[in-house]
Parts: sequence; C-alpha cells; structure tokens
Amino acid sequence: MSTAGKQATALISIYDAANNSDGWNTALDACVDYVQAHSANIMFHENDKNSRWKYALGSARWRACSPEQMARSISMFEKYDSRAWAFVHKHRKQTILTDTDFWTDASELEQREDYKFFRDELGFSRKVGCKLNDNLCWTDNIAFQFPAKLRQIPDNYTSNIRHLLPHAAKSVELWRTFSILKSQYKAVLTALDHVRVGMCIADPNGTIIVANEEANRILDLSADIKLGKDKLIHCRSSEMESVIHRAIHEACATSSGKALAAESFQLLGKAEDTQISLEVSPLRDSNVEIESHFSGALITLIDLSSNPQVDCNKLAAAYKLTTAEKGVCQLLTQGKSARDIAEIRNVVPETVKTQLKSLYRKTRSSNRVDLIRLALKANPPVGTAPSESNRQNS
Repeated sequence: MSTAGKQATALISIYDAANNSDGWNTALDACVDYVQAHSANIMFHENDKNSRWKYALGSARWRACSPEQMARSISMFEKYDSRAWAFVHKHRKQTILTDTDFWTDASELEQREDYKFFRDELGFSRKVGCKLNDNLCWTDNIAFQFPAKLRQIPDNYTSNIRHLLPHAAKSVELWRTFSILKSQYKAVLTALDHVRVGMCIADPNGTIIVANEEANRILDLSADIKLGKDKLIHCRSSEMESVIHRAIHEACATSSGKALAAESFQLLGKAEDTQISLEVSPLRDSNVEIESHFSGALITLIDLSSNPQVDCNKLAAAYKLTTAEKGVCQLLTQGKSARDIAEIRNVVPETVKTQLKSLYRKTRSSNRVDLIRLALKANPPVGTAPSESNRQNS
C-alpha cells in the first residue's frame, strides 16, 4: 500500500475509534504501519478518583506480549518512564518528545535494564510520546516505539506522527461524549437529542441528515445561521456561509482519509446579541446507526447567550478554582456580564474583574467563549437517562 493509502487507513481507523474505544486496536495498528514504527500505545483517563473510564490500548506487538512481559513492562514504566511522562506533560499538547529529550545520555540508555529488556525481548529501542490534549480534566498520551536497529528516528517518521496527532486528540475528545451516550442510551448518533448543545450531522454533500433538538432550536431562532429547505446551512453572511461549507467539505474528506482537517471553529453574531459558536469535526459511523461506512461531519452549535446546561464543577476541580472563582465562572457561562455578576454576588465590580482575570489565567482561556467551550469539554452535557423505576412510573 502507498504512503497516502496508509495515511488514509490510519485516519479512517482513528475516527472509527471515536464511537468505539475497542477500535483503537485497529487504529494503532494502522498508525504503526503509516509511521513505520515497531509498535504504539495510547492511554486516556479522566482525572477524577471516581472516573468510570480508563483505557490503555496497544498495537499488535503489545497485544502479543505474554502476561509476564506486560508485568515487566509495567514495572519498568513505574521505575523509569513515569518520570519521563511527567516531563512530557509540562509541554504543550502534541509536542513530540523523544526518550533522549529527557534521558539525554543515549549511550547510558542502551545499557539500562529497561532498554535491554525492551530491545532483547520486545524488539524496540527508541521511543517518542506526547500528550494529545491540554484539558486538565482528563489525561491522554500516545507513544510510538521504533525497531531496535534504529539509533535515530528519521524525520519523516516523526512528520507522519505529527499528521496523526490532531486526529487522535479529536477522536478521544469526541469519545468522551459518545461513550456517555452509548453507556446510557445504547446508541450514539441516534441519541444526540440527549446532548444539551446543538449537534448536526452532515453528509459529504453538506446536507444535514440529523439535527438534535438544541440544534433545531438554535437554527430556528438565530438570525445569523439557518437550516434551509434544501437541508443546507445558510448564513446571513455569504462569506461565513462559504467558510462553513468549506469546513464541512474538508471534515467529510478527512473522515474518509482524503484530507487533514481535524476541526474548524467559527463564531457567529455579536457579543451584545445572541452569539453562536460553531465547530466542525470529522465523523464516522462505526456502529452503523445511520449508514455503513458513513463518512461525514459533526457540527456542534453552542448558544453563548445563555448556557444553564454548563456544569463548572469538574472544571473548577481540575483547574483549582476558588469557591468565588467557581461562582463567577458559572454565572459567566450563563451569559451574565461582569456588572451582572457583581450585583448577583453583592460585590464591587473591581472584585469581579480581579476574579475574572484569575479565572482566565488559571484556565488558560482568552475570553468567555474559550471558557464555555472548555467547561463543556470538561463535562460533556449529556442528559441522564431515567431509571427503570422512573420509566415504569411515567
């Protein structure tokens, strides 16, 4: 298979995994093939002691390890690599770092017990890794290992990894919402009405084939964006309409392995009016809820004027917000101005300004829009399924 064909297979497999975490086995195998690595693994978990999900998955060579080899690998990780990963997490997301960026003496590495074990029993030596996302509410790492015969990792290998990272990051991000839907409703793409932000699915022609209740509400009320009778997105600004249609086209092409657009973000409307954020991402239907081998785009719409669905608790815990900052954050996500917040909290406006400055600094947000998007990603706004007893009584 050509390099382009291997890249396409890797992209398709990565987005298939967004609906089904077991798909990461196939995705990692495809990534290894494209990158020309020996093996790869991915780990993601919520940074919450009560987390209901934690995944560590590997490519074929890792899956072929014996229980004894895996136990030895874990002990080596705890002894050596855990410190290296702490170093990785001090860097920005998707910064590719090699083992020798942390362990600077390569000649010493070759003689160390873990490298001898990996080289002699598992067949690899050099390693690279990175974190995929910067959101402190969860951790996600990906690593590639390279054949023992390589003393240096060729630049084209790391370039290929760089092509894949935004897509692996987006797949993990999407999976956090999709996994909740699948767990609670036994469906994903046909259960989008349970998500309390707008979500639409577009086919490669740009036709909206699914829109949840919140998306329909936004598209009915907004003056800046509408769903036409032709089932296409239309905007008051023809320029913005072209940008969105192009983003949908690129996302659909990416989900079928023909482009490299992981996401596109647009802001519609003015701050004093109803503002809508619009994000376009590649989407695949690996569970065949809509159509077999469906490659399309997911359009996420957020009404920024009022967001009672935003829960800031996880954000506050992850970013170590004070009680006051958490209260300000919650009101800000609900569309309240600094003056409104001061009146509601019975403090002077200067106090709120100081708290806002600290809030933005801690969450690395530039503005309210960034903060709302971060809070929604921290805690996906999925409605809770009614219990069996509640269903019987209703």
